[in-house]
Formats: sequence, structure tokens, C-alpha cells
Amino acid sequence: MPDAETMEAVLDAAREALTGQKVRLRELRDPDLAQLVAWWRDPEVAVFNDRVQPRPDKPVEEMFRAWSDNGSPAGAAFCIETLDGELVGHVSLWGAEVRHRCATFGIVVGPKHQSRGYGTEATRLMVDFGFKELGLHRIELTVNAENVRGISAYRRAGFEQEGVFRSKLFYGGCFHDQVVMAALSPLD
Repeated sequence: MPDAETMEAVLDAAREALTGQKVRLRELRDPDLAQLVAWWRDPEVAVFNDRVQPRPDKPVEEMFRAWSDNGSPAGAAFCIETLDGELVGHVSLWGAEVRHRCATFGIVVGPKHQSRGYGTEATRLMVDFGFKELGLHRIELTVNAENVRGISAYRRAGFEQEGVFRSKLFYGGCFHDQVVMAALSPLD
């Protein structure tokens, strides 16, 4: 049986696994849904996620609920909040494959919370969680090539650019490039 000091170290590691200097990752709560839906619909956010195409509340709420269920070994998702409890975004890993130990990363940060380091720190926390808790070897993402702020945050969090899908995205009446990035586990 572990001694008290070892047990306290284990408990500290568990408490700190999802907490950084600026943000913590936590479960989705029903009151979060209205704000997450509003951000998902915001053209400043939507253009970098998929496309500017508003959807009714219920399907978007169900999308966030499904991502945040955390009952599957194929991934995990959490809300991002400041240390004083303000909701600032949502982060997820999905599609994890046991054989390949690879998952896809996604993040949404509300427009008024961008450029404050919240997204970078949440990305680092989620990547660490993926490697240390889910046993992943590789975490990958795709990002609109024009999302310079996002690409910079991903680089600071340990992602490297692997390639570019030329003219992959169509919006605003023209085609845009999409960047492929990945981080590999330092534990392997």
C-alpha cells in the first residue's frame, strides 16, 4: 500500500491533469450549451470550423452533448473555463483508434476570449491528457490556412505542420487551403 506522501502526489497529479495557469478543463454542464451554440453560430468562429451556415439550437446542442459524453474510449471533450469559472470555449479529441493510437483534435474559443492564451493552454492540457490518460501516440488536426492565430497557437502547443491540402475548403465564393498538423507523444 502506498504511503501518505505517494498518495498525495498521485492526488495532486490527478487534480492538476486538467488545470493550467490560466484555464481548467471540466465537464459540460447544461447552462454551457447556450453560449457554446452562440459561439458555434458566430461567423468569426464558424468560418474557421466548417462553414458559415446557421443551424437550429437543438442539433448543435446535441453535437456538443455527444462530443462531451466522455463515455467512450474513442476520445474525450471538455469545456474550457478560466480559473475563476468563466466559460471560454470547448476542446475535444475524437476518433481515437486503438490500433493506431491516433485521435483528431478540435477547439472552439469564444471570440472575446481569443488572443489571451486560453486556447494555447487548453490545447496543451488536452494534448497532455490524450498522451498521458488516453495512451495516444499521435494527435492530429486540420486548420484553415488563413487561421494564422490558430496555427500559431497549435505550434506553441507542440504541433508541427505536416502538409497542406491545396484548395480543399470552399467558402466566400472561392477555394482555400487547409493545413495538416500533428503532435507525437514524447512518452513513446
